[in-house]
Amino acid sequence: MKTQIKKIGNSKGIIIPSAIIKTLGLEDKDNLLLKVDGDKIIMKKEEKTKPLTLMEVFEGYNGDYDYDIAFDDVMGDEVW
Repeated sequence: MKTQIKKIGNSKGIIIPSAIIKTLGLEDKDNLLLKVDGDKIIMKKEEKTKPLTLMEVFEGYNGDYDYDIAFDDVMGDEVW
């Protein structure tokens, strides 16, 4: 398949043919990862990750807290 680089506003882009969209199962707002390999551009659909549940975030947490962390250097410089 062939496509051309097109001017899109102040940028340039390409139109991805619908056959490739269907083959890869691409949808609006999907993220694509781009990689340059020599004279090739490789595009890959970014895998969607399931957000962690609160239980998964704290899995393995034993309740210890590191009290050596100090944030004194930012007191009074907060921006609201």
